[in-house]
Parts: sequence; structure tokens; C-alpha cells
Amino acid sequence: MTARAKASEENPIVGLAGWLNHWARLQPERPFMTWQGTCITYAQADLLVRTAAASLARLDRQNGATGRIVLYSQNCPAAIIVWLAAQAAGLVPVTLNRAHRGTILADVVSRSAPSVVVCDPEGVDILKESTGDETLHIVSLGMSTADELGGLLTEAGAAIDVPLWPDPGSDGTIMFSSGTTGRSKGVVIPHGMFDAGPRQLQEAWAVTETDVFHCWAPWFHIAAQLDVFALALRSGASVALFQSFSLSRFWDQIRDSGATIFGGFVSILEMLYAQEPDHRDRDHRLRFGIAGHIPAALRSNFQNRFGVPMLDAYGMSEAEPLSIPRLDRPIPDGSCGCANPDFHVEIQNEEGRTCPAGEEGEIVFRPLSDHVMMSGYLDEPERSRAAWRNGWFLTGDLGTMDSDGNIFFRDRKSEFIRVRGENVSPQEVESVLMGHPGIAEVAVVGVASELGEHEILAIVVPRVALSAADLQEWCASRMAKFMVPRHIRMVAELPRTPTSKVQRSELHKLLEASPSEN
Repeated sequence: MTARAKASEENPIVGLAGWLNHWARLQPERPFMTWQGTCITYAQADLLVRTAAASLARLDRQNGATGRIVLYSQNCPAAIIVWLAAQAAGLVPVTLNRAHRGTILADVVSRSAPSVVVCDPEGVDILKESTGDETLHIVSLGMSTADELGGLLTEAGAAIDVPLWPDPGSDGTIMFSSGTTGRSKGVVIPHGMFDAGPRQLQEAWAVTETDVFHCWAPWFHIAAQLDVFALALRSGASVALFQSFSLSRFWDQIRDSGATIFGGFVSILEMLYAQEPDHRDRDHRLRFGIAGHIPAALRSNFQNRFGVPMLDAYGMSEAEPLSIPRLDRPIPDGSCGCANPDFHVEIQNEEGRTCPAGEEGEIVFRPLSDHVMMSGYLDEPERSRAAWRNGWFLTGDLGTMDSDGNIFFRDRKSEFIRVRGENVSPQEVESVLMGHPGIAEVAVVGVASELGEHEILAIVVPRVALSAADLQEWCASRMAKFMVPRHIRMVAELPRTPTSKVQRSELHKLLEASPSEN
């Protein structure tokens, strides 16, 4: 019997910090995480988490006892430690997109109502400038190794004995996801979701303590938190963490870390495949890779060249994963596999009727178990209710399903724009742009990118003479880099319907009719 089997049969674990503590006792010297040549063992990580948990609990009590800790940090070991420490202390970590700034950052911090904000050193000034809130209790983290936790650990004192084992239905993490209309939604993720998803993935992908995840994806996204760290913690596996994606160093990182699993976006796969063939293309330990919505030709070409089976996955912050492509079953080209057994997934038409096999409609789902998806949107009961129809959660995505239950993602039904793996709300970009005194009106849409997904096009009705370069510079200090419009087109007026609504379908034609400023 393996250590993994013992853990699940003799002592069921609750909570990610609980799994970390379990493996620290069972395999203390095994690497939990590597970073810039430094190895952090399970025992070291567990002690850091329990020590930081004691400090966070005290800081929460001293600063209003809201029970929430905001984390605003780039990829680094300290961010992972504090995320787990907040859970271990019975607090709720709110993990913000590190690229946000300006009014959007101020809004999500305010809505989070934190007792403490923990950030990397470069984030301190951004937080202060964006929020203008002098009352925020901000703690700065070190970036290089996990034991550089700045003021957090120097104030900590003794570690807690064991992590709190939470109720599966209690709040485990809150992350903000772009809405199709209006401001970002605070997705409240219960502890049970961090258990259920990894449990299914561990079995489907045969993940064990011998696996190593290569992770450059932003740690504050659901893919990194659930599909990498939560899955690794459940399995006793290791994570090779990197600050960002590097095209020139990717394969060296894979080889040096001994990675067996990697994830990415379609644009990343396209860039890797576009590189000149190398005699070392198959010199690696990778068992498989994961990405979303992989074109059939790219999947086949990538697999044949690099010898890496590629799995097409589908999910969302509200419910991850929704589909589970299995290693032990053939998957049709273009499919992301069958439904996660914790969910009933259907394709429905506009009237809410089930579509026959092969017919396109909206992908909808409902949970078959408790606490396997989000609890709702933070402080927005109406928005939470509006996401459902007759007991089915509406994804806003279009797809089909074949007679064997294989799901095929086709397109986005919703208006949000997919940019380099990030969901961008057009309304949030428009709201920031309307703060410019020289803009009378603006509309934002997505246009196709050469690297897949989309780029942002802003159609601007100016009050005074403006240049695209000046507008982009103005935007860069007020929103995340991925939200800054790549294309800007100046027009005398926006196309409108007879009822004065902006005709978004006509905005793309303005770019095609005349070259834009970039």
C-alpha cells in the first residue's frame, strides 16, 4: 500500500494545510516546492505555514478581526506559504490579480474588507497609490526564498500546533473573476472544492508523490491553486514554481526540474511549436501537458514533435474542473473529455431544453455533491441567483456534446474578452477610459490575435485631439497590462441601434475599414 493510499483510508484529510502537515510527517525531506535553485521541503513548508498562521491570526485580531487576508503578490514561495497559512488559521485569503492597479484594484480591495493586506515589495506603493487608504495594514513579503517572509514571521512567535481542519462548506479562498457585464465578481470558493477537484484529477491522471509540476501560471488563478498546488498537496508531489513564462528557458526548466506535468495556454503551445526543431525536443520526463481549447492540428503536431500527450481541459473559477480528460481513455480531437463525475453537464438551447448530440448550445451544469463548486459571488446575492436557470448554472460558453458524453468547447457566448489567459470585462476597461478628461465616449471589444485568443480594441470618441500612444500610457498606470487596449481607433461617433445601444457587432468593422493606431 502506498503512502497515498494510507492517507486516504486511515486518516482522511481536510484542508490544504492539513495535507501539507500530513506529508510533512510522512515524507519530511521530500521537496514541496522549488524556486530559483532553492528547495523547500514539506517539513520546512509546514513549519513556515504554521508559524505564519499564528502571526496572521494575531494580526487579524489586532486590525478589526474581519477574518479576511488580501494577498497581492507575484509568483513566489512566500505567497503560497501565506495563502496556506491563512487557511490554516481559519481565515479567508482573498487572492488578487497582481496585474491590477488603479480604480479596479481599489474596488476589489475595498470589497474584500481585509484586516491585513500582504504583498510583495513592489506592490506596496501600487496599493497605496491605487487605494489612497492610509488605514490599510500592509505587510511586505520577500520574493527570493520562502523564509524571507518579512515582518510577518518576525512578529509571529510560536507556530500553531496543527492546521485548523475546516468545514468543507466554509470559505476557503475568494478570487475575483471578470464579469461579462460590470465589475469583477468575487468568487467564493469553499474548502470542499479544493478537495473534490484534486481528488478526481488525482485518479484520472494517476498523480503520485513522484510527480513534479512545472508552474509558471499566476498563482492567484484557479488553475494554479487547484490544478497544481491543491493536486500536488493531495498527492505528495512537488511544484517547480517560476515567476513567469519564459520561451527561451522553458525546456531547460522542464529538464532541470525533472517536471512530469506542465500546463499552459494555446498561445504558449503555438510559440513553443514555432521554435526551430531541436535534437533535445524529446529529452524530458513529461508525462502529459494540459491546456484549454487546443486546436486539433496543434495538439497532434505538438504531441508528435515533443512526445508529450496533450490534454484539453475545461473549467472555470466557479467550478474547476468541469471536464476531466483521462489518460486511460481515448479523447476525440477537439474534445475536453467527459464531465467531472461531481457534475451533471448538459448542452442547452435558449429555452433551457437539452440539445441532441452534436447540436450547439450553451454549456450548463449542476453539482451532484455538496461543496464542489463556488458558494456564490461575494456580497452579490442577485448576481449569484442570475447565474442559474431552473437549477442549472449557465457558463456563458457555447459547445456541443457527442453521444459518448465528450464535451466540445466552441466559443464564448458572453462578452468578456480572453487575453493571454485572462478574462477581461469590456465594461471595466470602458469605465477606466471614461475617467480620461479627453474622452467623450468609448466602446471596447476583442479582436483576433495572431497568437490565438484576443487583443483589445478601443473605439474612442475624443473631446480633444488624442494619440493612441498617450492613451495607452495613461491606461498603463490605471489598469492591468493585459487590459490596456492594443488597438485604438478614433471616430466621430459610435455605431448605435435605433434604441441608442452601442452596436458591438459593428465595432470590429471600424478596425477593418481603416488602420488603427497601435
